[in-house]
Amino acid sequence: MKNEAKKKLSAGRIVLIAFAAIFVVGLGIFGYLYAKLSSMQENIIPVTSKPTMQALSTPAPVPSLTPIAGTPEDIGEDHDDPVETDQIGEDPIYNTDAIDEAVINILILGEDTRPTETNAGRSDSMMLLSYNSETNEAKLVSFLRDTYIYIPGRERWNRINTAYRFGGIGLTINTINENFGLDIQYYIITDFQNMVKIVDTLGGLELRITQKEATYINKYTQTEPLPEEEGTYVLTGEQVLIHCRNRRTGDGDWGRTRRQRQVMLALFNRAKQERNVSTLTSLANQLLPYVRTNIDATTLIQLGADAVFSENFTLESGTVPFKDTWKYASIDGKSVVTIDLEENKELLHDFLFGESD
Repeated sequence: MKNEAKKKLSAGRIVLIAFAAIFVVGLGIFGYLYAKLSSMQENIIPVTSKPTMQALSTPAPVPSLTPIAGTPEDIGEDHDDPVETDQIGEDPIYNTDAIDEAVINILILGEDTRPTETNAGRSDSMMLLSYNSETNEAKLVSFLRDTYIYIPGRERWNRINTAYRFGGIGLTINTINENFGLDIQYYIITDFQNMVKIVDTLGGLELRITQKEATYINKYTQTEPLPEEEGTYVLTGEQVLIHCRNRRTGDGDWGRTRRQRQVMLALFNRAKQERNVSTLTSLANQLLPYVRTNIDATTLIQLGADAVFSENFTLESGTVPFKDTWKYASIDGKSVVTIDLEENKELLHDFLFGESD
């Protein structure tokens, strides 16, 4: 009897020691990841109160636009309007009350900085990630770069992607919040060149592409060409970057933003394949140097855990402007996308928050 009691006690101690070891290792991994994420809070763009006397509330008159029938040839081109140096800065993010406490909105921005530019460059990819912690639903919304909109604080109208050129991520967030009545306070930024490093760190990314898309990638890639037929292939970082920038194989910027959302979804699915905490920590450690964010460590860890480990996590996607709410137009000889702002605002709120009459 004594021997049996000793065996039971010994077995119990082994179980306790095993649980303690797992707890210590888990705590160590969490602590390491928390410290790593916290270190990203250096040099973040501040969130401040909105000035009482601010040009946001008194937009400049809408410029006269010339309607365009069909798809203009230059709609995929980069247009840089002359900008005075006093118009360029690094704006703070203006504090905005939450629309729904359960919903967190994050602007994901792909930066396209050219070596010859001294300012922030362009935002070549602009996506809103909206996550509802109560329903475990995420929404990913692309903003078309040529959308013609009011730029607050600069007293001018321009393409939405020029907000980043004028005032960095702060002005970009303020522009979207002011025009669409949103409450974005967080951002994630990566340079487009870092996309190459991120994908290569993951060992490539599996994507389904069309024959035209494969041909386009092969035209510019320096790596082994893809079969020029529709199919699912593992793309290198360079090939994924070419795919994300592609505006030449149909649908213009609509096709380009669709491809960017496709890549984001593939990255998400790749992360879900790695359900081992230590492996995910190792991946995070390798990928974090390629992004900048003002999201605190606790929130980032919670969002990541919900996305990767939750069985009922869902992700839907959309585009601003919404279908049948826009037209092509021209100003100063350059093509833009003009939108019904109020209708897009209403449709966007309905998509993100379930607000409808």
